[in-house]
Parts: sequence; structure tokens; C-alpha cells
Amino acid sequence: MTDNQPPPVPGSSAFSFQQALAQILQQQQQLFSKLSEQLDATKRCFKELSRDDVALESLASNITEFNYDPDQGCTFDAWFCRYSELFDKDAAKLDDAAKVRLLMRKLSPAAHERYTSFVLPKLSKEFSFAETTETLKKLFGSPVSVFHRRFQCLQTAKEDSEDILAYSCKVNRMCVDFKLSDISEEHFKCLIFVCGLKSPKDTDIRMRLINKLNESADVTLAKIVEESRNLMNLKSDNVMVEKLSQPAVNSVNKSDSKFPKQHRKSSSDFGNKTTTDQPRSPCWACGGMHFANECHFRDHQCRECGKKGHREGYCACFLGKSAGKQKSAKHKKSTKVVSINAVNRSRKYAEVLINNVPVRLQVDSASDISVITEALWKQIGKPAAHPPSCQAITASGDPLPLASEFWCDVNINGTSKRGLCYVASPKVNLSVLGTDWIEMFGLWDVPFNTFCNQVTSSKDPSSKIVADLQSKFSEVFTSRMGLCTKTKVQLSLRGNPKPVFRGKRPVSYSMEGVVEDEIQRLVNLGVLQPVDFSDWAAPIVVVRKPNGTVRICADFSTGLNSVLEANQNPLPLPEDIFTSMSGCRFFTHIDLSDAYLQVQVDENSQHLLTINTHKGLFRFTRLSPGIKSAPGAFQQIVDAMLSGFQCTRGYLDDLLVGGKSEDELNRNVHQVLSRLQDYGFTVRIEKCRFNMRQIKYLGQILDTDGIRPDPDKVSAIAAMPAPHDVPTLRSYLGAVNYYSKYIPEMRQLRFPMDQLLKTGVKWEWSGACQQAFDRFKKLLQSPLALTHYDPKQEIIV
Repeated sequence: MTDNQPPPVPGSSAFSFQQALAQILQQQQQLFSKLSEQLDATKRCFKELSRDDVALESLASNITEFNYDPDQGCTFDAWFCRYSELFDKDAAKLDDAAKVRLLMRKLSPAAHERYTSFVLPKLSKEFSFAETTETLKKLFGSPVSVFHRRFQCLQTAKEDSEDILAYSCKVNRMCVDFKLSDISEEHFKCLIFVCGLKSPKDTDIRMRLINKLNESADVTLAKIVEESRNLMNLKSDNVMVEKLSQPAVNSVNKSDSKFPKQHRKSSSDFGNKTTTDQPRSPCWACGGMHFANECHFRDHQCRECGKKGHREGYCACFLGKSAGKQKSAKHKKSTKVVSINAVNRSRKYAEVLINNVPVRLQVDSASDISVITEALWKQIGKPAAHPPSCQAITASGDPLPLASEFWCDVNINGTSKRGLCYVASPKVNLSVLGTDWIEMFGLWDVPFNTFCNQVTSSKDPSSKIVADLQSKFSEVFTSRMGLCTKTKVQLSLRGNPKPVFRGKRPVSYSMEGVVEDEIQRLVNLGVLQPVDFSDWAAPIVVVRKPNGTVRICADFSTGLNSVLEANQNPLPLPEDIFTSMSGCRFFTHIDLSDAYLQVQVDENSQHLLTINTHKGLFRFTRLSPGIKSAPGAFQQIVDAMLSGFQCTRGYLDDLLVGGKSEDELNRNVHQVLSRLQDYGFTVRIEKCRFNMRQIKYLGQILDTDGIRPDPDKVSAIAAMPAPHDVPTLRSYLGAVNYYSKYIPEMRQLRFPMDQLLKTGVKWEWSGACQQAFDRFKKLLQSPLALTHYDPKQEIIV
């Protein structure tokens, strides 16, 4: 179209084309405008995202990695205090999830692994930043209590090597740790009151009061004093009850000149039975909490060694004490007796972890404090020490020089506590576990053999035999858990039962930490495996062992045991075991450690052994004691392992080996240990007994003459009070019936008591019942015994 041409007339074809073209151009402009807006929004998103990433990387580069080292004061609380403002201000624009990711990046590998394991089955991203920091503060906090920090603050003193500025920094830091703003005037009075209770006689009171100070912030001096008086009254009442159970001593006409003057008591002391004087250690003749000269076993003849004056099982202590007395009487002017060296024939040692370093301490129940040598102090890393707060003397009254004292983490049989330890002077070679740690761990309530190793002197030939066995069979005598390599246990269900899933049972707050540690230990050993889902699940039962640790047991009676095929392999009868030992003069008892857990369960059966805990679901890969068929299955493996051996029998995890001579016994023991090593089993050396002429087995005592009841168990039955109703009568008859084979008139004695068990009979404890009860008590306290069965002798029915 030229300039001279007229414009298109509306309605013509040229006008319609221009109108359509204008509409298309307008639509394209609108589309370009929308694309431009979307592009700008995308650029803004990328710009903001890039800013967050840059900020995250910048913050991470300015934060040092957290490594948990409580001994050097490197706790999470102290580390996070350095960067709290950085997280609050510099990272304010980051969302909560980004802060958690940043925090996780700055944990050391060990700390990160510990945290993620602690929060399982949840993941770290499922917690908020505040929840994460709170958990980390608890998990990587200071191992010492507030009382410990305040006590150390009150003991602060300038060292010779410190200048004034360094000393002022130390004072400032310890006063901050003291938390002055959190303590009231009454609480400070209580703190001074408790710190002044330094006498060993106040140990139990001091421990109770320290626990109260740590638990409560609103204590008052009046409450602390009242608590102390109540505890002292309880101690007095306890001594009164104990002394009432002992035979009365009215007078002493002649004092024993063999005792040193400072250890003798006047006749008035002995005659006054209401005194609260308490011995520092148990009686070495019977183990009771009384003085040796008041022991009611003074005229008792021991069945084990034939000596008079002590109870069975205390031969070594009695003979050692007697030898010590004779020696001190003979060389009174030139020999000094130290109580921890009084027993030379058989000493007790305990394996203890001090600041996670294993050490071996001699158990000395006559020592008020626990002491280690300077060499051991260096071995555990030379922890910070202070001048000793007490003076020590030996049993003879001579001073025992101490170099220093320090606080440390003490672990005995898996239980950890914070304790005070003393370091002897360089010239003193002394490392003992004293009554302070014995009381702190509650070891008076458990047999010492549960946490001690009995070490025999070099003069005892059996010590060389044990050392040779440990050297030759090192894979059997090891602390690690064994694993049977010959077979696996397969579990079978009856029919096609419906899976049973039971919920978890609550665990008390005081036991949560101990249970979690035990679960983690079993996971590390491969006994338990964490799982996310399972059709079968059983709750757990926590059982505390005599040594203070716990055992995790599954309660499979809630579902699995009712549908599980029983193992038909029978357990051996004790009579059959004792009969097979006829003619043997020497015996060895071998105890398998965690026996069931050394046997693996078939992979197809492991899903049945799932347990439900407060930490999630876990699955047993080994044989659990709670399974109905476990005893028969384990006994079947033991029977196969010991097949073909003479004078060797096993009842579950207790193996008994005999021999007519020491050489025969040693050959049999070597065969058994070789077979154990071949099967992959490990044993508990501290519970084994080698080359014994008399041995305890299945609640009975076995020797070459025959068998008889264990005196400890029989005396407990004889001390039972007379039954007062049907349930107590059933309990009493059940205990007595276990030893019925030793009582020839068992049926006649039970007859009047059995009449009370009949339906519809009114309870009436008659004179005949009391007479039978007294007769039972007399028979159980008599020297009961049975000879070994001899088929060559005449049998009379």
C-alpha cells in the first residue's frame, strides 16, 4: 500500500487482516509479559536460595568442630555457649531445619554417632533446633554433679607454680561453676554442714545427704539435721536387731593378752549389749557384721578343712588370720601387721575401670579408703590431684604416707560412679579397693566372688595348673562372648498361628540409663539387631544381677511360647550326674559365660524373637533364656559336645569334670576345654573351680565319699519360721522336699502337715505339726550325707 492509497474501508478484507494482526500482536505482548514475570520470580528464588547456601557455608566455616572431652572441660554446654549468639543473630534468617543441619555438621564423628544412636529409631531431622540442643546438653554434659563443683570451689588453693593472674582466672572459673545465683542461704548452710562430715563413720549419712543436695534446691539446714538424726537412729536400731540375733554374752572374766592394747575391749564393753559400736568389716570367721570375738561359730567344726572356729567357706580367711595372730604374738616387738597383707593364702582381687583404664585392685574390707600406687596413677593419665584430706594409718597404728587424692570415674561390673581415690607415696607399693568404694557400689549386699577374682599364692600347685590352662586355651578363657560354630537352633511353630505383637512395658526413670546401656552392649556384641517392623513382638523384663548389672529378658510367655514346639531333649537328673561321678576323688567345675547367648538362632526363626522396648524394636540373633524350648535345645548341644568323655557331665551351662587321680582329672579337663574351643564357647574363669577335692554343684556338695546338702541352703531352710497359713506351709514343704532323699522319715514327718493341705480342713497348727517342724529343723542341721551308688553292694528295699 502506497502513501497515496486510501486507508482500508471497514468491512473490507484488508481491514479484517489488519485487525487480526493487531490482536495477535497484543496476545504475544501479554505472553511475553507473563514469561518475564515468571523469570523474575525464578531469579529472585535462585538469588534467595544462593544467599542461604552462602550464609550456611559462611557460618559453618566460623564454627569449630565439637569434640566431647569432659576431663578437659569440653562439654556441649561450654562449646555451644561460644556460638549461641551466632545461632541467634547471624543464623536468624535460617529456618529451624537448616540450623539443625548446621549443628549436625559440626559434631565430631564420635559425637554424631552417639547422638544418632541415642535418638533411634527417630532421625535427627525430626527434632527442632531447641530439642536438639537440649538433648545434646544432656548427652554431652559434665559428668560431675553440682555438689562436686561446689566442693572443689571451696577447696580452691593457689599452687606454687601458679602466678596471681592464673590463680585469679581459676578462682573466677570455679566461682562461675559454683552457680552462686542459684544457691540460697539455707542451701549454702547445708553445703557447709555436709562438707564437714569427714569421718569414715559418717560415710552412709554423708552419701544420703549429698544425694539430697543434688536432687533438691529447697533443702534447709533443719531438714538436713532431721535427716541425719533419722539415719543415726536407723543405724542404732539395725545394730540392736542384729545383736539380738546373736547369743548373749553376760561377762568376760579374762582378757586376751594376745590382742594389742589399742584393740582390746574392757569387760564392761562386752557386757553392755546395747552399745552401738559397729565393726568396720565383716567377721573373718563367718562373714557376719560383728566382732570376731563375738562370733557364734567359735565352737563350730568346719566340714571342709576340719578346723574349729569358723564357718564353711571361710577356711582361707580363718587360717590366714590365725597365722597372722601367731606370727605377731611370736615376733611382737619386731613385726608390724598391715591388715591388707594379713591373708596370704588366698587373696581377692577386683577388675576396676578408673577413668576407663582397667586396673587390678586387691579387695581389703578392713581399709577405710581406696588407694593406688603412683605408678597406677601415671598409668591412668595423671589426673589432676590435690593434697590428701585425711591421714592414714596401718592396722598396727603406724602412719601410711599418702601423696595426693583425686576424683575419678569408677566402673565395677558395668556400673559407673564418681569416687575419691588416694595415691600412696612413691615408696609405698599399695593398691586396694576399700570400704568407701565397697559401700558406694553396695557390694556388702552381694557375695565378693561375684566381682572378685580369687588369686592363689605361688605355693599352691593349682595356681600353676590354672595359669597353664589359660595359656593353652586362651580363646576359651577370654572376656569376649563366644559363638557356637557347630550348629544353630531352629524354632518351629505348631500349625499356622497368628502373630502376636505386644506393646512395650514402662521402665522406671532410674533404670532407663542402665537398660539403654545394656541394650547398646548387646547390639555391639551382635546379640540384638534393631528393626523397624515386625509381626511378632514381646515385652522385656529387666532383672538385676547380684553384681549390680542388669539382664534383659524377653517375656515370650505373652504369645510365642504358647505356639512354639517344645524341644523334647530332657534335662539330666542330678542323681544321674552324681552317680556318674562315683569313684572320683578330684573335681573341676567349668561355668560357661552367658551360655544361651553363645548359641545362634537360625535366620528364618529370628523374626519370632523380636522384643519391644522403650528404645524401639530389637531382634535376638542368639538363643534367649525366655524361650520355652531354650533349655532343651542348649542341653542337646552340650550333650553332643561332651559325648564320649568319661567322668564328665553337663547341666546346661555348668560342666562338671571328675577324675580318680589328679592326672586323670587334668586329662579330662584338657579334653573338655579342647572341645569347648572347637565349638567356639567361652567360659567365666572367675566362677570356675579347678582340682578340688570337694565341690558345690546343683545346690549340693560332692566329694569322694558321696553327696550332702549345701550347708548355706539348708541353714536358710532351718531358720524359716513356722508356717502360719496354707501358702506358707506349701512354701516350707517345697523347700524341705528338695532334700527329701537325705531324710529317711520324710513321709512320717510330713503326714500331720499334709492334713492341713486337704480341702475343707480348718487351719490349726497342732502340737504334732510343731513337733514335726522341730524335727525337720534338727535333721536339716545334722550332718546329712549319702554315699555314691555302688552296683556291687547289696540293695535293701
